[in-house]
Amino acid sequence: MCTNTNFESHLAALVFLGTLGLLLLLAAAMMVTFFWRRAWLRYLLLAIATLLAGYALLLAAFSCTSCDRTVARGDEKFYCGMDCHIAYAVQNVEGMKILGDTTADGGFVVINLRSHFDERTIAPWRGNAPLRPAPPSLALIDGNGRQYPVSAAGQKAWEVAHGQFHSLHDPLHPGESYETTWVFDVPSNAQFVRLFAGWHGFPWYVLIGDEASPGHGKTYFAL
Repeated sequence: MCTNTNFESHLAALVFLGTLGLLLLLAAAMMVTFFWRRAWLRYLLLAIATLLAGYALLLAAFSCTSCDRTVARGDEKFYCGMDCHIAYAVQNVEGMKILGDTTADGGFVVINLRSHFDERTIAPWRGNAPLRPAPPSLALIDGNGRQYPVSAAGQKAWEVAHGQFHSLHDPLHPGESYETTWVFDVPSNAQFVRLFAGWHGFPWYVLIGDEASPGHGKTYFAL
């Protein structure tokens, strides 16, 4: 099963929260010792430095042992949460030059993406409550590393002509799925183009084993 991480998501969250809690505790201890026993400050600073260095080494270790992977069309990439997994899969890919009155610089690539709440991955106590996914960022990436985000003009033209019945943040119950369509403007000379769907920013940048962390391999979708 291809996922966005090479470390168990529950453990990654626990390690992150535990490290954050210890840092806050040590910071509070520094405030107390500053007025009480300043000689102890150097030990607390050493403890903070050791904690941060250990976390950084663990983060780097999982990034260094990761590699890029590509999911075949129709296969799912799972995004691991605390008590459930959301899976995405490329269902269909079309190429066209013109959408309505809109012309692409190279050609439009129209991708049909399936969002699926896998009922086999939920915790037994979760029940049938809906989940509103955090929508991933979408971009096509060619063999040279150039990125092509969703084309605003192409997307608007597609939705005017065909409609868009769902968005990536629509809620899902366990076992449910829906499809969305996304339009990209890709130069004609782009080769080995793949789709990347993922999250950026905090806290994903600092979660151990997450593909958003520095130097970590990515899982792409083949087109």
